[in-house]
Parts: sequence; C-alpha cells; structure tokens
Amino acid sequence: MHEPEEDSGSDTADRYEYQYQVAARHCCDFDRGELEWVLCEWHTDYILSFGDGRYVLVSVKHRELNQGLWTINRLCDDGGLKTLCTRWRECRTPYQTRLATNGALDREAKNLAKACAAGDRKALQEFARDFHVKLGCQNIDEALQFLLSLRIEAELPPRRYIRAENIESYVRPMLARSRDRRTESWQVYDAVVDVVRQAARAADNNRPRTWTISRFDALDSNVLLEENVQRRLIDGARVAGRIEAIPRSGVALLQADSDPGTAVETRLSKKLRHGGIGETGIQSARRTRSSWATFEAQYSSPLPHEGDLIDDLKTRVLHEAAMAEAESFTESATYGRKMLAILSNKLTPEGIGAAPGIPLDRLHLLGLAYQLTDECKVWWSPEFDVDSDGEVDV
Repeated sequence: MHEPEEDSGSDTADRYEYQYQVAARHCCDFDRGELEWVLCEWHTDYILSFGDGRYVLVSVKHRELNQGLWTINRLCDDGGLKTLCTRWRECRTPYQTRLATNGALDREAKNLAKACAAGDRKALQEFARDFHVKLGCQNIDEALQFLLSLRIEAELPPRRYIRAENIESYVRPMLARSRDRRTESWQVYDAVVDVVRQAARAADNNRPRTWTISRFDALDSNVLLEENVQRRLIDGARVAGRIEAIPRSGVALLQADSDPGTAVETRLSKKLRHGGIGETGIQSARRTRSSWATFEAQYSSPLPHEGDLIDDLKTRVLHEAAMAEAESFTESATYGRKMLAILSNKLTPEGIGAAPGIPLDRLHLLGLAYQLTDECKVWWSPEFDVDSDGEVDV
C-alpha cells in the first residue's frame, strides 16, 4: 500500500465538483424570477435560460495557483475560448457566452474582459483582428460578434473556499428571502450541489430510464432527446423539492457558558444581584445567555432589513420585559425575583407570537432577556450606576 505515482483521477473529480458548485450558485436564484432553468452538460458545462428568451452558454475553468496568470493565448487554448466560440456558432449565436474561472488575468486579458463587459466595439475589433485565428473564426467580423457576446468572470474562489463562499453569498440570502429558518444553510447547499451533480451526470434515479419507457414512440429520436434534456435540466421546482426533503431540525440544544470560570463580574450579574436574585439564578442566567448567543449567531439574517428574525424577537422580548417590570415595580425595594417569575411564564415561543417552525426554546428567549440586561435595556431593580464599583466585562 504505497502512494500512487500518478493521481490525476482525484484532481479530475475535484474539477468536476468545482464545476457543480459554480453552477449551484445560479440554482439559489430561482426565487428571484428572472432565471427559468439551468441545463447541465449540454454543449457547454451548463446553459442558463432567462424569461425573456435569452440563453447564456457557460464554460467553467479552474486554474491552480502554480499555473500562472491567464493570457489571451492561454484563454483561447487551455481556457476553452476557442471551444466556447465553436459552441456559440453551433447554437446559432445565443445572447451571451460566459467564461467563469478562479484564475487571475494578465494585463491584456483584463483589458479584453473589460472591453467585453462594456461592449466596446472599437477595442474588441482590435482583439478580433489579432486573435480571430486563435478563436477558430473564419474572419474578423465573426470573431467580433463572438467577443461582443462574451463575458469573462475571473474572480471565483478556488476549490478550497468555494463552498464556504457560496453558502454565505448565495444560500443564506436565499433562505433569508424565503424566511426558511428550519434548515441549516450547509445542508441546503449540499442538497443543491447534489441536484446539479445528478443533472450533470444525467442519472436521476427518480425518473424512469429512457430505454424502459413503455410508449409506442419510445424509440423515436425526439423522445429520446427530450428525455435526455429533462434529466439534465434544473428548474426552481426541482431545487425546491430537494430542499423540502431535507429533515427539519428540532429544538436547538442549549449551550454551556463559554467561560464559566470568569472572576470578573458582568453587568448582567450586578443587575440581577441588585434585583434580589441569588447566585444560583445568576449562574443559570450566564449559561442561558450563552445559549441565546449561539442561537443569534445561527439565525441572524445576512442581509440588512430583510425581515430579521433576531430583531423581531428582541422587540417582542423587550415588550414582555417591560410588562413584567410594570407589574412588579416598586420604588423602595428590589423587584427582580417577582419580575423573573412573571417573565419566565410569559417567554414562550407561542406566548410572544414567534414565527412557527423555528427551533426555539423558551430558555433561548430568557437568554435574550439576559442579553438585553447586559446591554442595559432591561433592569431588575430601580436603575443604578453598574460601573461605579469596578471594571465591567461587557
């Protein structure tokens, strides 16, 4: 059992996986309404179809760091621009062609990418004159028309980081738009990539094989072609169905205090003690607040002003805390214990009207109340100077 001298198979598999992950980005945008479908491994790595009849042929090229910058000559050869131009011609000059790569461009290639993005005919005319032979074009005008359709996307993350980047930049915003808080973003991403993988391999086991279709025209070439296309095609319904099949998470587990041995007294402990709550209650509050911090990190919206669940819960919990304070408030004595008893009964997901289907425990809500205590938005006694007797761990 020794290491093989040649292991290109794993590298090839990684490059295919990279291609699937690049295509998966688009599958997170079906809910936006513009993209109609993605067709995998058909003429190019995949084709995008938009609602107004536009089609985009996409070629994906991963480039290792030690391979250097893309030059235009390399783009035509190793980068596949010549092949992409051929596919553009075969597909009757679709609206757009696109080369997606993680490799950096040299100065001349950057100028080409900028000219393509801007539709600069004058600059592209010069590139067409210089490189029409490398592109496999019959003449300069044909090369110019191809370059006018071309877009070069050269800022993709490498294989090592694309999963994390896609989850943060595509999956979490998609879940925020749908307000789906019941599934983990990484599970959704892996499910979407698997949809792309199955489509690219044309091996969807949920559909009958072409050669077993029991219809009178089963061997007709058009029927075979349609079946092949359908296995490779991804639309919003296919992605949504796969996501829906992901088991929904139950109630989130509560977390232990991340630093239970701290000797520094926090604002939280000072305010609870001043309100008449003892050491056991303070220790419980620290752990419960830690559980809320974990929940908050997981369910905070990645997009501003996008129906943020966390802001909604803060508003609801703060309101209940104000009602509990009003019911238990006294000017001359601490009222923390009575307020805690009232608040503990009120802070349930159903009681505050939290959105259904979220793995939220009532102790998370109490932990949020303790977090608001540390932020000096909730008090358990008449207000006092919490920083007056020493340094506070904020």
